[in-house]
Amino acid sequence: MKEQGTLGRPPADPRAIVICLLIRAIFRLSYRSVYSLLASSSEYRGICRIEHLPAYNTVQEHVKNVGESYLNELVKQTSAAIMRVQRRGVCSSACDGTGVATRKYERWFDVRNSKKSRKKRFVKLHAHVTTDKEMPFFLSAIVTKGYKNDSPQLKGLMKQKSREIALENVALDSAFLSRRNAQLVANHGANPIIKLKSNTASAHSKGYPAWNRMIHKAWENKEAYESRYHRRAVIEGVFGAFKHRFGREVASKIRHNQNIEALCRVAAWNILALAYHSYA
Repeated sequence: MKEQGTLGRPPADPRAIVICLLIRAIFRLSYRSVYSLLASSSEYRGICRIEHLPAYNTVQEHVKNVGESYLNELVKQTSAAIMRVQRRGVCSSACDGTGVATRKYERWFDVRNSKKSRKKRFVKLHAHVTTDKEMPFFLSAIVTKGYKNDSPQLKGLMKQKSREIALENVALDSAFLSRRNAQLVANHGANPIIKLKSNTASAHSKGYPAWNRMIHKAWENKEAYESRYHRRAVIEGVFGAFKHRFGREVASKIRHNQNIEALCRVAAWNILALAYHSYA
């Protein structure tokens, strides 16, 4: 960004850039439409506390300067704010991943029938979501390349969660099934509820005592364990509603900008959830 006191266009306010990106995500507008909306009303700019409205091409240019860590912190703060509004400090949650399409294509070759095809590239949104009955929200999110596995992202998702929020049960599908992941969840003060595979026959902890406790809970009271696990279905509903609300693809072509666009949608979801829980 241009330094103060230099010639040319004044420096853009980073806060105004992010606000424009969030408005773009919430209302599914183009950069130009966001600029027109805010430029047409001083009241809107006042509500957003924007003193100097950046041009639409300035916002688009500065997306590359927005850090993913900034948006992760915004997701963390909004999730903590929702918990404060609800006057609670403990929640149950689930982790999973979903693909978000891009507008780029790549070539595919099917070995079985020797046919060539073109498919859309996609990025993958790994999310940690509450399993509330009404308006669940994101505790953390990570965007990676489309073919990254879910399991290695669990550590980052748990680490990014606000420390103000305590976890009760964390439901995970069988893609996360490992002793290390069970212990990771337990180290954050929660009960791991991971879908067991049919060939899971060993309860030996092998240095991860949380695994032994989880397996015995599943064996001793299968009905209760399955009931807790099935709360994971909430995250599938969240992904469906998320794509219906914000769209199934990101418009950006630059890799970093695709991540920022997806994370802006996550932050926008939490902002809408905060408004919902504040006035419900």
